[in-house]
Amino acid sequence: MKNGVLYALLTAILFVTLEPVSKLIANSVNPFAITFWRFLIGSLILLPFALIKIRKEKVSITALDIVKMALLGVLCICVSMLSLQIAVKQADTPSLIAIIFSANSVFTICLAVLINKEKITANKIIALVLGVTGVVLCADFSSGTNLTSVLLAVFSAVTFSLYTVISQKYTRKFGGLIQSSIVFSLGSIILLIGLLFMKVDISIPLDTSSLLIMLYLALFVTGLGYICYFKAIEKGGAIMASLAFFAKPILTPFATFFINGITPAPKVFLSVLCIAAASYFAVYFKKNKA
Repeated sequence: MKNGVLYALLTAILFVTLEPVSKLIANSVNPFAITFWRFLIGSLILLPFALIKIRKEKVSITALDIVKMALLGVLCICVSMLSLQIAVKQADTPSLIAIIFSANSVFTICLAVLINKEKITANKIIALVLGVTGVVLCADFSSGTNLTSVLLAVFSAVTFSLYTVISQKYTRKFGGLIQSSIVFSLGSIILLIGLLFMKVDISIPLDTSSLLIMLYLALFVTGLGYICYFKAIEKGGAIMASLAFFAKPILTPFATFFINGITPAPKVFLSVLCIAAASYFAVYFKKNKA
């Protein structure tokens, strides 16, 4: 259990730095390049661990499984994560985007009801109300740029929730590590093909700052971050691992302050409370009750 807490804490710390750190190179590296490189390198880090698990547990993966996980890769990386990165670039503060994206568990409720025919319960309704309230509170609709970034962040959260709901079948079948490594690998390759076809520049400026930040996002946030997340599940169960996502909106304003030097507005903390509470009712309350 203690190891589970440690891994969940490490996951939260790594994940919470995604938006603030990527904002540092948002003007020098395009969002397509950031998304491609961090998931390609991150997937290469996850892949050896996944292959060991496949051989050890003698997991059978069919060609149809590969095709379906490739489509999940398109949804997760080419649509959701790319939208998130564009939102970070256009936002005045990355904490706004991170907090909105943290509400994805609330959108997962709605999609699970529609797709998996899950029952609507009181705690799901509470989570939905709190989540929407949190997003509205932290969003600043006074400027067009902010409105665009907010809409992109919401779109990213919704499509990531769709990915979460659809991928549950493969998570149960193969485990999160195997499923994620394959999805990330295939999604990165498909994104690369699309970017080459559209002649999008995916180069990284050859300066120390840009290279180190890009390596941090790929190696630590994506690679090590997901390894810690799956270790948290292994050591403490899904509830323990989910604490990382509850902690993210709470830590985000502080991470943005220390990394970007942006002081959060008072309403941001109220928004954080709403989204953290929404996440509790959406995920933890349900699991704890079960």
